[in-house]
Amino acid sequence: MRVITREQWGPDQGLLVGGTWREIVGPRAGAECRGLYDVQFVEDGETTQLTHTSEAAYYVVGGVGAVIHGSDSSSQDLVEGSMVHVRPGTPYRLSGLAGTRIVGGPCPSGSPITGAPVVASESAEVWPEISVHHRDSPGLLVPFISQDARLVVWLGIGAVAANMNYVVLQPGERNREHVHAYSEDTIHILEGHGTAENVTTGEKLQFGPGDTIHIEIGFWHAVAADRGERVVSVGGPCPADVDMLRAAGVDVDGIELPPGTSLPAPGLAR
Repeated sequence: MRVITREQWGPDQGLLVGGTWREIVGPRAGAECRGLYDVQFVEDGETTQLTHTSEAAYYVVGGVGAVIHGSDSSSQDLVEGSMVHVRPGTPYRLSGLAGTRIVGGPCPSGSPITGAPVVASESAEVWPEISVHHRDSPGLLVPFISQDARLVVWLGIGAVAANMNYVVLQPGERNREHVHAYSEDTIHILEGHGTAENVTTGEKLQFGPGDTIHIEIGFWHAVAADRGERVVSVGGPCPADVDMLRAAGVDVDGIELPPGTSLPAPGLAR
């Protein structure tokens, strides 16, 4: 487990005219499963065309913008709290007004950000190539993670490799110790100070706004809002943790998945 600060982000990758695209969690940081990038619009603008061989998920931290399909130029508006899911092989661009900030990216982390072949999705009317959701309309609440843990981009919408959760810990709240047997957990802190605990090793690391907690596969961990403030974060385990979903009462085996995908299994993520 490590806490990644802003000072440890990677350099600008030149994918956004009028702003910056920097790696928070990805190959440079040694991640295997989650790609998380900071996309900051300094001026009104949009990214270059993005295409991945895997899924991608994003969260709009602040500002307004759009996600634009690269094949037909159709667009969907984005506001603070919007979450985007993109299917493999889908060409798209992200646009935003000055000051807009988005975090996210392709999962697994080694997937190309640009240049992957464009592949039309089967049954796009059931599983849209690009879908937009919002933190205030979650697909599932997971109370053993916190009193307010919202799964938004999750397996229930067909997101197998990439997801995006929104979690609030009230002052003094600590989530239940848990482990992901085949997923990396990535927790990007939007608000508040607290402590990340690697229960397996006994290590405790403090964090604050803008920091990102990255937990490798197989380590028991917990996050605590133990410094007098509420803690708000986005992220979650990638790929989807089907054991956690089953523990939350989800009929995982009854979820219909997009063609060519299957439920994650132990060992798949490595």
